[in-house]
Amino acid sequence: MPTTLIALHGFTMNGAGLRYMLEDLMPPLADVVRWVFPDAPHTASPESALGIAALLGVFRAKPPNLEWWNASEDGRTYNGWDTTRESLRSIVEREAALGGGRVGVFGFSQGAAVAAALAGLSEQGAFPKLDFAVLVAGFVPRADAIAPLFAVPLRIPSLHVWGSSDSFARHAPALRDRFAPETRAELEWPGRHVVPTSGAPAEALIDFVRRHSADPGR
Repeated sequence: MPTTLIALHGFTMNGAGLRYMLEDLMPPLADVVRWVFPDAPHTASPESALGIAALLGVFRAKPPNLEWWNASEDGRTYNGWDTTRESLRSIVEREAALGGGRVGVFGFSQGAAVAAALAGLSEQGAFPKLDFAVLVAGFVPRADAIAPLFAVPLRIPSLHVWGSSDSFARHAPALRDRFAPETRAELEWPGRHVVPTSGAPAEALIDFVRRHSADPGR
């Protein structure tokens, strides 16, 4: 039975947009992964969609423009996090039942921060079990409700990916360091704020997912 991989899109994106970004990664993993692309439960403002596109030097994501949370001015409160967490809890529980139990999480940008938070909750027994995490262009969540989850390095197998030409990439190493060295891997590639889907970087990402999608009991 393929492992279920829950793929979480970035800020102002949507599930269909991330699926389009990852379409070249999906065929090489079709025999081991069943992808799920949920939409974030909150609508991002038009100003947010334009602002993030200008900040990252990319085109505005196609609507609907969604967000997993919206940070307060001081970054200590993530408005919408509780709804996001419970929505994803329901999805993971449902997909684990459908897929035979093994579930990984794949996050891009804000989705990577969400995925990291879910991994932290999972290790504390406050969220369904997650078997591995792929975190692309992520950052450490600062909200008071989430930051304590990283007080001790997380031991879930994790792959941390960022592009050397990504203006947002400076945040990714800090997230990597919240995961235990023995169970983490990293991949820096010469790209921008996207997921690598071709060449050696994509092959390394595919290899990680394939290895950690294997059922250790078989």
